[in-house]
Amino acid sequence: MKVRIGEMEHRTHTHHLRVFDVAELSKQDGPGVRTVVYFQGCPAQCEWCHSPHSQIYNAPLMSLSALCLGCGRCAEVCKHKVHEFNEFGHILHRERCVGCGNCIDQCPRSITGIKGSALHLPTTETTVLSLWEQILPYLRLTRKQGGITLSGGEALLQPQAAEELLRLCKQEGIHTVIETSGLLPLDIYKRMIPLVDVWLFGMRVITGCKHQRHDEQISNVLDYLVNKGAKVLPQIPMVPGFFDRDDVLHSISSILIKNGINTVTILPWNVNFDVNYQRSGIALKMAVPNASDIESCESKITSFFTHLNFNIYERESMEFKSGKPDE
Repeated sequence: MKVRIGEMEHRTHTHHLRVFDVAELSKQDGPGVRTVVYFQGCPAQCEWCHSPHSQIYNAPLMSLSALCLGCGRCAEVCKHKVHEFNEFGHILHRERCVGCGNCIDQCPRSITGIKGSALHLPTTETTVLSLWEQILPYLRLTRKQGGITLSGGEALLQPQAAEELLRLCKQEGIHTVIETSGLLPLDIYKRMIPLVDVWLFGMRVITGCKHQRHDEQISNVLDYLVNKGAKVLPQIPMVPGFFDRDDVLHSISSILIKNGINTVTILPWNVNFDVNYQRSGIALKMAVPNASDIESCESKITSFFTHLNFNIYERESMEFKSGKPDE
């Protein structure tokens, strides 16, 4: 049995996936204008992650305290006593939350699925075909000047769903990009290569002060992609205290030189780094750097790679070429 989705036919079987956001018309996540699907879950656990709620299987209940009216309707409807109002304001006991969403339905400042609400449950479980029906109009709108980017979290942590979505895109002639940490088993990358036009590849040889180093893993995956002719754009996050270290920079440099790569993206420090920690109740794993630390880190990284004749580009400046696989 077959069903028609848009102008294409697909089998009714489809994989489930978990996403925490979808962004349309982005200019920051690959060449051109892109629809970005943010997959839930990430193995990297980077201490500087600005989306800590994306790392675990299901994101916690997010709150925007500035929007709270203090009306108490959420507490009245919640059977698990997640919400408490006292002299300190609105207190959330997220460890009791079962994700039912009743509090969101009752909150006058919240709408289910809207991340700018006073209360929000980011993680949505759906099927690939349901997601495809939602994003296809945007993909068709931007087909000639953009495409789709699978991001996260880590999209390839849900490989079957990612593969199904990529195949739908290639059949429709949609340009595809994956943003990855490079920290997953090599077999996952092998199966994705024919479906990916550009890889935004994180050079995260380090993910935390006490985490193990990932130099060998990063090198092995990058070696494979490059040797298979994949178009790879390495990304170096501008994180003070981590990616301005000499040992980290020299390790990244040696991996890039080994693969003949002379184009990298320096990802600027996210000035809203701590916002989602406040909204999710997740504790910060590193101190928020000050302006001087950020400026020093940027100077160290850019000077290091300029000296080695590396070019620094923005992601959206990459050459864009659309078309179906046989074109």
